[in-house]
Amino acid sequence: MFNWFERARDYYVSLPRLKFEAMTLGLALLVGFLVMPPLIYLAGHFTLREYANGGLFALFFDFFKGLFELRPSCWIVVAGPFVFLTLVRVFRLILRKI
Repeated sequence: MFNWFERARDYYVSLPRLKFEAMTLGLALLVGFLVMPPLIYLAGHFTLREYANGGLFALFFDFFKGLFELRPSCWIVVAGPFVFLTLVRVFRLILRKI
């Protein structure tokens, strides 16, 4: 059933270093653009109640508007998954050296 997943994982791991890093960056940015805003919306909805400007799509509109206005908070959300992944990889490398 998960044969496609295993093939995709094997392909991803076997990529040359530069392509591997480029694909990792692309996937992390995709998560930052498309997955993080709904997660932020859900966390805010459960803790702070309804979003002031509307629902999830209003948050997406405000988020992309903030990206075009170069708001640092929106760009931190986009870069967050890649920074987190990079930190995990650095700490893993440090722990291997110890």
